[in-house]
Amino acid sequence: MEANAATPLTATARHVDETSRLIDVGGRRLAFASRGEGAPVVVLETGLGAESRDWAAVSRGVARFTRVIRYDRAGRGDSDPAPAPRDARDLVDDLHALLGRAEIRGPCVMVGHSLGGLIARCYADRHGHNVAGLVLVDGMHEDQFDVFAPHYPPEAPGEPAPVRAMRKMWTGGWRDPASTVERLDLVASTAWARRITGFGDLPLHVLSAGTFLTLPIEPPGVRADLQRRWDALQRSFLRLSSSATRTVIETSGHFMQRDVPDAIVGAIRDMVTMLREKRSP
Repeated sequence: MEANAATPLTATARHVDETSRLIDVGGRRLAFASRGEGAPVVVLETGLGAESRDWAAVSRGVARFTRVIRYDRAGRGDSDPAPAPRDARDLVDDLHALLGRAEIRGPCVMVGHSLGGLIARCYADRHGHNVAGLVLVDGMHEDQFDVFAPHYPPEAPGEPAPVRAMRKMWTGGWRDPASTVERLDLVASTAWARRITGFGDLPLHVLSAGTFLTLPIEPPGVRADLQRRWDALQRSFLRLSSSATRTVIETSGHFMQRDVPDAIVGAIRDMVTMLREKRSP
């Protein structure tokens, strides 16, 4: 992996209040927020079901030891919309353009929640020279829909609408871009992730939650089996790097940045500390 010698990883951070602005990435503007100082810069990538402001607690914690940024993808939060459907190639291109326009010098630590984890992996696949490490926060797996679809119980009379909606999404609805706010082509996006074979010795930390154990809309009788399958997918991420580790927090729901932000901050701090020590003379 290439390192950018122009940015010393030993820089000392101090807490800086968050600043926000809109940055043009080629005729469209993306909402961008930054706080803290130091390197490596930490980039927070959001999942499907939340806005970037959900990272607030994590951002405050990380800003105490390095610079951290978050942003809203096109069509989310305060960002301008973009032509759709869009796939991971478009999202990676937007992120790369944003980092360039914001003059963010890499290599960065990419932190991705859920879909954001898939985007972070695709970004590292295309722009590995700009990535110092990866933190996957209950990351989306490219095979998750194929794994889970056969194991959802059939529809039951009188079951809640959220249960029906989740079954529809996981058993085929995900293939339709209209199923997501951003009108994402998840078929093409997961196909790219499936082609990624690994990142060598790139530092990788996998944070996993008790996603299905803590999901009240799932019938209690199926939660343990669904969680077992989720855990297997999460463990498979460890094969992507010879320098990978995993932390499991079963008491947390899928949105770990809301439930256990300190655990995410701790994982990022450990990685930043290790990278700085590695780069020190």
